[in-house]
Amino acid sequence: MGFKSITLVGLLLCAVGLATVHAGNDYLWGEIGPNDYKLAKETVSKAFFVGLVQTKKYVFKQKDNLDALTITAIKVTDKKKSNGATAVLVSGGPGSKGATILFTSERGHGIKDVVEIWGR
Repeated sequence: MGFKSITLVGLLLCAVGLATVHAGNDYLWGEIGPNDYKLAKETVSKAFFVGLVQTKKYVFKQKDNLDALTITAIKVTDKKKSNGATAVLVSGGPGSKGATILFTSERGHGIKDVVEIWGR
């Protein structure tokens, strides 16, 4: 392998590494269809605290269970450029009427995500 090949491979590995480091923790459970309505859009946030892992629970409930729409998709967008929180769908979600999502930050970092609930 020549010097140019090694340099090119090294640059490609660095580019892939940077893309991985700066990628946010975005999630999509289900599928957003053309006939779906946005049922909710809320920002979930919690300030950082040095040395601690922060958690926050987001609960989506509809007022009237008889006329409640069925969730088709949940989209979580991480608003932090790096060190974003992870999200776990604890209960409910697509196919149900409600959902509970648990957000967990990295140690020493906060939570700042936007949750969109879609349904029909």
